[in-house]
Amino acid sequence: MDLFKFPFPSDVWGTVSDWVMVSVTSLTALYLFKTLKSQQDVQRTQNELFKIESLRFKESIKPILKYSGSTDIMKPGEENKKILTIEVINETNSIALEISKIVSKNEQSRQIFIPISFSDTRNHLIKGDKPLWYHFLIDSNSSLSGFISFALEYQDIAGTRYKQGIFCICDGHGLEIHPYLPEIIM
Repeated sequence: MDLFKFPFPSDVWGTVSDWVMVSVTSLTALYLFKTLKSQQDVQRTQNELFKIESLRFKESIKPILKYSGSTDIMKPGEENKKILTIEVINETNSIALEISKIVSKNEQSRQIFIPISFSDTRNHLIKGDKPLWYHFLIDSNSSLSGFISFALEYQDIAGTRYKQGIFCICDGHGLEIHPYLPEIIM
């Protein structure tokens, strides 16, 4: 007579050790899934932090150029014409490299080249350097000559190229210079 007769035969349902093994495997799979999910969250957060730090680095090395202008530095020989001189300086400690010399290619902004010193051959600008000068001939007889627009191209030390547009109004009321935000050139 069998004293301990179980309702589930072990040859069909397995032994207690088989069921313990199934339970441990299930718990292991559950914790592995939770660990994978947690690692995915950490990876996503690290990617976001990398993007923020990358942007912060790019902004820390981006040169910021400041523009000022005058019509009193040079006088042309003709009475109805004047020369607008735009002075460009760097306000940051980040160096601006490969600054374009030719900035105007349209009829209303006629750029002229007047060498003043040896530093006019420079194509870089650091804070504290002598400014770069750009000269434009303004003809008072032309209706659009008081409106000058040009774009300056330069790059930072990481090789990122920038293009910054500048719009100037130079008429009998004075001089206004309106630089646009620099845009990245791909």
